[in-house]
Amino acid sequence: MNERVMGYLEELTRYPDRHVGSPGNRAATGLFARVVAGFGFDTQRTEFDCIEWKYGAVELRAGDEDFEVLPGPYSLPCEVRTVLTCASTVEEIEALEAPGSVLLLGGPIAAGQVMPKNFTFYNPDSHKRIVRAIESAAPAAVIAATGRDPQMVGSQYPFPMFEDGDFDIPNAYMKDVDGELLVPFDGKEVVLRIDSTRVPTTAEHVVASKKGSIPGRIVITAHIDSRKDSPGALDNASGVATLLALAELLSDYEDGPTIELVPFNGEDNYANPGEMLWVAENEGRWDEIVLGINIDDLGMRDTVNHVSFYGCPPEIEQPVRAAMAVSPEHEGGPQWFQSDHAIFGIYGRPAIALASSDIAGFMANYAHSERDTIELADPMLIASAVRFIRDVIGRLA
Repeated sequence: MNERVMGYLEELTRYPDRHVGSPGNRAATGLFARVVAGFGFDTQRTEFDCIEWKYGAVELRAGDEDFEVLPGPYSLPCEVRTVLTCASTVEEIEALEAPGSVLLLGGPIAAGQVMPKNFTFYNPDSHKRIVRAIESAAPAAVIAATGRDPQMVGSQYPFPMFEDGDFDIPNAYMKDVDGELLVPFDGKEVVLRIDSTRVPTTAEHVVASKKGSIPGRIVITAHIDSRKDSPGALDNASGVATLLALAELLSDYEDGPTIELVPFNGEDNYANPGEMLWVAENEGRWDEIVLGINIDDLGMRDTVNHVSFYGCPPEIEQPVRAAMAVSPEHEGGPQWFQSDHAIFGIYGRPAIALASSDIAGFMANYAHSERDTIELADPMLIASAVRFIRDVIGRLA
């Protein structure tokens, strides 16, 4: 099985990335549908509209100085010569009277990423207030001077404050230390050009199922998309490889609840399109779900697999722990909520999540970057996760 897993990893990481709407994403969903259908799963493929993002350079000049700036993901383009305005709090933005300026955000307000405007699963009022304040101030463009956000992905420095195809103010980002050098130009003229384009396209959402002999569904998920410009080996080709290898082990499955394999297409996308489609498909059906199993950031070399529990009653948790007891590569781990298993909790269904025991180290050094390569993955750990999940299914059945 190790060789089969490695083959899936190689196929999934052949492209520079698998971001929603890209050729790599389309190739990955097609691969998934073909493989699971070959193991007897019924597949449903739904096409949806999305945005492809293409970008070039950002040029920022103040006085005689050029500054290093990156384009905000999904930003609209701009080319302006106008005054610079600085703000470090939402109150300062709300008090601004500088339409058409370039707005530099730094300090406390740029300490974390702002959730997309229309993000359903988590969008605090404080984030909505920031977006409203900026839109009301009507700048020509926004530049965020950011550091590291450990609650997000520490490997990104700087990180984009906005990653939102519904936010229609051109935006870019730069290192916090460079932003401090730009602040003295507050009230002075700057020149900004952002080369960034949104391209309407399509992608697909795939669900594979194998009907069981008793009521209920066990749903196993792993997001198939990656961040743009990241091969996404552990985030999350390893999770999809787990699903593909599991489909083979379940090719003769009959006795037990229906099995549903869902490669969510959009966990790393601002609109979560695949997740939203699956939620809509499950309206009125949530009580059917016996257990959700989500796989993300699994199989990092020199680690073990952590299993964490979310709202599991004893009749679910005990069989899972019994499977852990006979699989030395699996042990209990702390809860974390930055992945698709949170959906099961939102809708009141029990779930477990499988991830690397060093997920913190992975997030700090590799995630969402070009460094998330296949060399990080241990196919033995992924194959062990496949057998572990098959054991869990058997015990629940």
